[in-house]
Amino acid sequence: MFQNNSALLRKKNIEKPVQALLMMVGAHFCFSIMIALIKAAQRLQTSKFPDLPASARFGTWESVLFRCLPMSLICLLVLLRRTAAGKKHPPLGLNEIRWLSTRGFIGAVSMACFFYGTLHIPIALASLFANSSVFMIGLLGHYFLSERMTAARAFFALAGFAGVTLVLGTGFLPVQGLPAVYNTTVEGGGMQRAVDYLVAFSSGILASVAYFSVRKLKHVSGNTIILSLSVSGVLLAVLSGLFYAPLHIPDDPAVLALLCLSGIPAVIAQYLMTWSFQSAEAGFVALGQYTGPVFAALLGLMAFDESLTGLQWLGAAITLCFGVMMPVADLRNRRTKGNSEISSKVSEERNPAI
Repeated sequence: MFQNNSALLRKKNIEKPVQALLMMVGAHFCFSIMIALIKAAQRLQTSKFPDLPASARFGTWESVLFRCLPMSLICLLVLLRRTAAGKKHPPLGLNEIRWLSTRGFIGAVSMACFFYGTLHIPIALASLFANSSVFMIGLLGHYFLSERMTAARAFFALAGFAGVTLVLGTGFLPVQGLPAVYNTTVEGGGMQRAVDYLVAFSSGILASVAYFSVRKLKHVSGNTIILSLSVSGVLLAVLSGLFYAPLHIPDDPAVLALLCLSGIPAVIAQYLMTWSFQSAEAGFVALGQYTGPVFAALLGLMAFDESLTGLQWLGAAITLCFGVMMPVADLRNRRTKGNSEISSKVSEERNPAI
């Protein structure tokens, strides 16, 4: 009996979370490729058309559109094929529709903030801010997902968030050696640079709410969840083009090709991330998110010669260090608790009088 329970514990607490973690790492590798392609398109457009005003270049909502449109088409195709094959999806309840709407709208806004950061600050920092959602998940998972809150989780989450805040604070410091490609930052001065950092930082806060909604939709198909995000992104991009500023689809074939290619890793990443969050506790699989800033930093350094300041490296190191420690401590705590429950159950079976 003890051996069977031990095997069950290993399957639940090791095999499934590890699979989910690997999917999350793969997702963030693909996300890094995506933002590198968007950054490359921005650099190419700037180099080929240096006299083109900033208001006539592609920007945040164009990036959202090029990511979400192919994702919407793929999800619709998959759902239609499943329906044609006689695989009916269970009807959605009112509560599930609410969570899908929340996931779609807030996720799309978070995505827009992330792409804004990708185009205006180093991609390593944009990725770091976007993935800071893991600390909000760690702190609020107890209230929204009934995940156990421990003193260690609270400490690591707060310490990691302090590292993110340190990086955010560098956006308010005087500009030193900022690449000329960040036109809006250079033209707008220190205040605009602070706004750039704040917008990018808000992507992580909004993403935590979106991830909570994904966890609430454990019994909803991944395609339906992804469709809610992608359709919301397309709608918000179109509305932005109609009522805020016209969308500028690049005329240059090379720039357009890079933007179109960025949608491919985005689709793969979205599927991997959704499956990951549906397969294990949010606080644990979020460990894989920290590979995102690492991948982005390497790509930014090698492809775009993006360098960080000493304070930014320090804040990033603090964030990554405590971010990794938080889910590891959670996993160790669950193993200890699981072993204790098994030992107690075995004792009861051996001595029913207990």
